[in-house]
Amino acid sequence: MSLRRWSGFSPREISALCNEEMVELHAGEAAFLWTRRARAVEAPNYRLKDLVQLDGRLEAHLDGLRTAGEKGWEKCVSALDVPGPGEVFAAGVLACERRDSERMGAVVNVALEAPEWQRAWVSALGWLPFADAIPVLESLLEENAPEVRRLGVAGACAQRWELGPHLGPALDDENAPLRACALEAVGLLARGDLLPKVQRALTDEDEQCRFAAAWTLVRLGLRTGPVLSLLQAFADPAGRLARRAISTALRCMPQVQAKAWYSRLREEPQSRRLAAIAAGVLGDAEHVMDLLSWMAEPAVAREAGEAFALITGIDLAWEGLDGEAPLEEVTVEDETAERESEDLPWPAVEKVAAWWHQHQRDFSRGTRYLMGKPISDAHLRDVLRQGAQRQRAAAALEWGLRKPQAPLFEVRAPGAVQARRLATWTS
Repeated sequence: MSLRRWSGFSPREISALCNEEMVELHAGEAAFLWTRRARAVEAPNYRLKDLVQLDGRLEAHLDGLRTAGEKGWEKCVSALDVPGPGEVFAAGVLACERRDSERMGAVVNVALEAPEWQRAWVSALGWLPFADAIPVLESLLEENAPEVRRLGVAGACAQRWELGPHLGPALDDENAPLRACALEAVGLLARGDLLPKVQRALTDEDEQCRFAAAWTLVRLGLRTGPVLSLLQAFADPAGRLARRAISTALRCMPQVQAKAWYSRLREEPQSRRLAAIAAGVLGDAEHVMDLLSWMAEPAVAREAGEAFALITGIDLAWEGLDGEAPLEEVTVEDETAERESEDLPWPAVEKVAAWWHQHQRDFSRGTRYLMGKPISDAHLRDVLRQGAQRQRAAAALEWGLRKPQAPLFEVRAPGAVQARRLATWTS
């Protein structure tokens, strides 16, 4: 009796098979999860452990695309036919990991069409392992187009790579967005050797360049009256730079000057939101009564609640001190303010006031608090390890202003990278 001939796939043929539906799912999920991550890194309710978990899910789908080889790249390219920031991120990671100049160029061309897509491309650069990112960044920095070099500078900041000789020429470039990015990079990367060029940019004709120059000088320790005044001038109630201006300048001003600025902000109804933000930055229990009164004003209630939490360390939602949104429509002054407040809880004023009545004896007036404790190096490290993202950003800035010789800690970096860096911090 003869045996039937075996038929089937050889090992080589099996390894070449590809489940295209699954690969397409990987591409879609990677794009979706990055979009979620982009919001999470600035959210008031995400902590480092949550970011590590989210990043792990995102990396798993990216790994599926890598494993699929050419099919993975094809699905990413197909997704770019109707692009979004998440699609740019996924395609950017794959192109950069291959160091394929043609593919990177294709993704960059798409990214340049919209600011949020450029942010996704920079995030892709920041996602790469440091050693793999440097050759990619160098290739971008050697391009003729200033908008591409700007993406290279931003990517170097995401990696906290000090840019070597590439940064100086960018500070003198004719392209204003590139100059502004380079000016901020000096502060982020602690390139004190370039401070003379930054000082000259205080009179730059471009507003963003002037802001970046003032912010960098303050961050790196040159906190003269004129520089602080210039930074203070950007705290316009409707300005997109107002929060950053207040967050930086108030932390460095003499106490008398800071209190005077806060008093001016609190007196004007149109600047009440900025006054609430300022109260959180100052961290003084003296301003809590203002925050409690503003929690009854729908237009500023959530910012007042956030500032209260930043001072006291209390989680309004976790402790049951939050309430329902007001029934009437809340008018928000601008798109930036709306985006910054949309994920914040609505404070329940009476409950918050009762909590403060019980705990106010734990706080001394005239002392700066962050998350319930006086600000110190040890406490800042604890907040960076355990706080929510906005609180971590505040701690990173506080730390950066105390340590101007070191690069500013990046709270938007991959969660595992942040955790490793923080594990090495002992002083």
